[in-house]
Amino acid sequence: MKKSLLLLGLLSSFAAVATAGETLYTSHSVKVNASADADYLGMLDVATPVEVLETKGDMSKVRVSGWSLKEYPSQIFKEAGLRIEYASFDEEGVVKLNPKAGEKTVQGNVWQRSTAEGWIPSKMLEKDIEVLWKAGKDRQAAACSACHGAPAASHFTANQWASLLPVRGGRAGHTRRGNNELMFKWLQEHAKPM
Repeated sequence: MKKSLLLLGLLSSFAAVATAGETLYTSHSVKVNASADADYLGMLDVATPVEVLETKGDMSKVRVSGWSLKEYPSQIFKEAGLRIEYASFDEEGVVKLNPKAGEKTVQGNVWQRSTAEGWIPSKMLEKDIEVLWKAGKDRQAAACSACHGAPAASHFTANQWASLLPVRGGRAGHTRRGNNELMFKWLQEHAKPM
């Protein structure tokens, strides 16, 4: 556990220098604001790809893109019907739906391409997703081998992982937040195809 915390601390100290137009990844879950100064909008999940639109001081304006439910456009996911969450917003109207860019029906639910923009600290951005995946894989090896053999990420689908590792903890106290957020995202991104 100490190694994982140390690695995540090192990730923060080697944050990417954000330049406009570049795709970077969030190194931790991070609050998104409407302006560089404040006005909370919501959260970006760890390892979410974002496009840097501009920088101002130590803040970067970013755009997150993905898929949202047409009837409940407050979250952005990687794919329609796939529970790999990129962002969730408290304020209405932050997520912009674009049905012309894509629309899919999955299990009776209509999904549309979507985007949202906001400001985050530049120090929360990482250039190399493989650095994050290594930290997530290392955390899984440490956290999931203490009591049992750690299952391969490809043993379950991304949606199954979302059900297996709860938000608030199970009998063993494992959650998908805190020290485990990157492990959870690594498991989902390396899961068995649906």
